[in-house]
Amino acid sequence: MSAVDLRELRAGLLAAGLGGRAFTEAYTEVVDEWLRLLFAQVLDGEEDGVVLLAVGGYGRRELCPASDLDLVLLHERGKSVSGVAEALWYPVWDAGLHLDHSVRTPRELVVMAGKDLKVALGLLTARPVAGDTSLAARALEGVRRDWTNRPRTSLARLREAVMERWDASGDVAFLLEPDLKQSRGGLRDVEALGAAALATPIAAPALEDEAFVAAHDVLLDVRVALHSVTGRQADVLRREDQAEVAEWLTMAERAALSLAVASAGRRIAWAAEDTWDRIESSLEGPGRRGGRDVAVEPDIVLRDGEMAIEASASPALDDSLPFRVCAAAARGGVPVARDTLRRLALQPPAPSTSVRWSDDARHALVSLLGCGPVAVRHMETLDAIGVLTHYLPEWDAVRNRPQRDAYHTYTVDRHLLEAAGGAAALVRSVHRPDLLLMGALLHDIGKGAASGDHTSAGMAMIVDIARRMAFDESDVETLELLVRDHLLLAETATRRDIDDPATVGTVAARVETVERLELLAALTEADALATGPTAWSKWKAELVAELVLRTRDRLGGAVPEPFRESPTPELRRLMARRKLQVVPDRGTITVVAPDQPGLLAVVAGTFTLHRIGVRSAVATSEDGMAADIFYVDMAREAFPDWVRLEHDLSAALEDPARLHARLVDRMRSVRSSRRAAVAGTDVVVDNDATPRATVLEVRTDDGPGVLHRVAHVLGEHGLDILSAKVETLGHEVVDTFYVRTASEGAKLTDPVALARVCDAIVAGANPE
Repeated sequence: MSAVDLRELRAGLLAAGLGGRAFTEAYTEVVDEWLRLLFAQVLDGEEDGVVLLAVGGYGRRELCPASDLDLVLLHERGKSVSGVAEALWYPVWDAGLHLDHSVRTPRELVVMAGKDLKVALGLLTARPVAGDTSLAARALEGVRRDWTNRPRTSLARLREAVMERWDASGDVAFLLEPDLKQSRGGLRDVEALGAAALATPIAAPALEDEAFVAAHDVLLDVRVALHSVTGRQADVLRREDQAEVAEWLTMAERAALSLAVASAGRRIAWAAEDTWDRIESSLEGPGRRGGRDVAVEPDIVLRDGEMAIEASASPALDDSLPFRVCAAAARGGVPVARDTLRRLALQPPAPSTSVRWSDDARHALVSLLGCGPVAVRHMETLDAIGVLTHYLPEWDAVRNRPQRDAYHTYTVDRHLLEAAGGAAALVRSVHRPDLLLMGALLHDIGKGAASGDHTSAGMAMIVDIARRMAFDESDVETLELLVRDHLLLAETATRRDIDDPATVGTVAARVETVERLELLAALTEADALATGPTAWSKWKAELVAELVLRTRDRLGGAVPEPFRESPTPELRRLMARRKLQVVPDRGTITVVAPDQPGLLAVVAGTFTLHRIGVRSAVATSEDGMAADIFYVDMAREAFPDWVRLEHDLSAALEDPARLHARLVDRMRSVRSSRRAAVAGTDVVVDNDATPRATVLEVRTDDGPGVLHRVAHVLGEHGLDILSAKVETLGHEVVDTFYVRTASEGAKLTDPVALARVCDAIVAGANPE
C-alpha cells in the first residue's frame, strides 16, 4: 500500500460518513495495516529483536484525520536499526502525516518513562503494531510495573501535571474557543484518568460511568469533525470553524454544537475533579481513613475520610438528606462517599413542580450554599447524579446553556452556582442571608425559557419555585424583586447620572425598603463577580456603592438636594483663563476650552488617538467657556504625554474634520485584526428618567472611536451633551448620553427628530 493509497483510504472513510470513535478505530486499523506492510518490506523477515510501537492517541486507537503519528522503534540492545528507522520514517512523511518518532531499547524506554511524565503517559497505552510482540510485551510491562508499583509517586506526578494544565488552559465548557484536548474537561483528562486507574482503583468508576463514556465520545466526534473541516491538525474549536463543524455533525446550528461541547466538558471535568479529590483524600493516609464511623449529625457520618449517610437513612423519606450530607462534606472538606451518591440517585423524592418542600430541606439547601465556593462542586455533584432536578425541574433548561461571549465566563447554570457561592461571603451585609443565597442561585433561571425576556420568565418561575420551597408570601415577593431587578443597580450606576435626584428616586421607588436594597446590593456584587473579570471593577463598585448610599438616604426620608449644573469654584477659576487647558488628576482629566459645538466628540476622538479609555464624562459651560470632566481608565504602563495631548487637542479643535479622518484611518488599520461585528447597533430612548434631559442609550460593537463617532453625530443634529457614560460588555459597549437641544435647552421629544437621530447613530456608530 502506497502513501497515496493511505490518503485515499482516509478520504474514503470520511466520505462514507464515519465520524467520532467509528472513524478513529477504522482509521487506526488502516494505518496499522499500512505500517505492517511497510515494516515487513523494510525488515524483510528479520523482525526478531525489533518492534514498532504505537504510542499516545495512536496507541489508544483515537487517531483523528490530521493526528500526529506517535511511533517508537524498539530494539534489543546491540541490534543496529538506524537504516530501518530511516526506511520507516520517510514513507510516513511522504504520506503527509505528522510524525513524532524515537528509537529506544527496553531499558531506555523504562528510564525515559521514569523521568518524563509525558513519555510515561504515552507508553502506558502503547501497543505493538508490527514486529517482535514478545519484546514489546516485556518492555511495556516494565513501564507499567514501574508506574503501578509506586502509586503514590505516580499519582502525585500526574495530579501536579493535571492541576498545572487546568490553571493554564481554562475549561472546555466555558471557553469561547475551547481546546478539546488540553482544557479542563478535555481529552487529556480522559487520558489522565486512564493512567490514574492503573495506579489506583479509585479512578476506575469514573471511566466506567456511561455518561462519562458518552461525553468522551462527543469530544471525539467534534475533534474528528474539526480535523475534517479544517484539513489540518487542530484541537482548538475556533469560532470561525464552529458553524462548519456543526454542519458536518448534522447539528441544526452552532448553538447546538456549543451545548454539546459544554455538556461533555462539564461531565468530564466533574468526574476528573471528583476523582482527584478522592485520590488526594486517599493519599493523605490512614489518619483520615479507617476506624469507626464518626457521627456528624442525624443520619450522617464521617466514614473513611468521606461523608456518608447511615444505612437506616432514607433519601426518599427525608427530602433534606441530599443537601445535608453535601453541606456536611463541604464543611468538612471531604467528598461524599460514592455509595451514598448511588443511594441518593436511586432514592430521590419524586420529581414534581407542585410538591411542597419541607422546612428542613429549604434550610439544608441554604446551609449548603452558605458554605461558599466549595458548595459549587457539591451542587454540581447533585446535578450530575440527577438529584438536583428532582427538587428544581427548572434547572434542566439552564444546564450547560452557553453564554458564548467574552463578558460571561460560565454557562448559565455554573454562573448561578458561582453567584451563590460568592454571595456567601456577603451574608453579613444583609438581614436575610437565606433570601440572598436563594436569589443568587435563581436570579437567571429564566434564561432557560424557550423564548421572550429572561427576566420576565424568571419572575414567573421564581414565584412558583419559592412557594414550592415553602417561603412565605412576603419572601416570595422579595425573591421576585431580586430576579426582576438584579441588574438595576449596576445598570443605573454605570448608565445613568446618579447626581440627578430623579435617578435615585427611581431606584428607591423600585426597591421600596432598605432591607431589599441591601439584598439587591449584595446580589449585584455576587452576580458581577460570577460573570467574568470585566464585570466588576473598582470603578463600578464605587458607583454602585454611591448609588446604594444615596438610595438608602432617600428611603430613610432624606430630602434630595436640587441638581446643580453650574461649574464649581475650581472650574470657574480654570475657565476664567479663557484658554484650552488639560488638567489630569488621578482617574480624571478635566478639559477646559472655549465652548463650541461637538467639544465632547473632539476630546473623545483625541483621547482615542492617545489610547485613553473614557468611562464617563460630565459637561458644563458658562460665559462662553466649557469644562468637560472625563473619568478615564488610567491602568496603563505609562501615562500619556500631556504636552503632546494638549497640542493634538488644540489642533483637533481648530480642524475637527482632520481628526475625524485620522480616526477613520486608524479604525481601518485595526479592523482586519478584529472579529466581525456581532450585535450591530441599537438605540434606546428614555424621556422619563429625568426632567432635565433626554437619555439615549447606545449599544454597539466595541471598537476604537465609538464614543467620538456617536458624540459627533449628536452634535451634528444640534444636541448638547450634558453627560456621558461608557460601559464595556465583552464584545460590545453601552454608551449613555444625557442630551438637550442646543437651541432651546430642552428635551428632544419630537418623534420625527428622535427617529432621525437614532438612524444617524446606527449608521455612524460602526461604519464599514
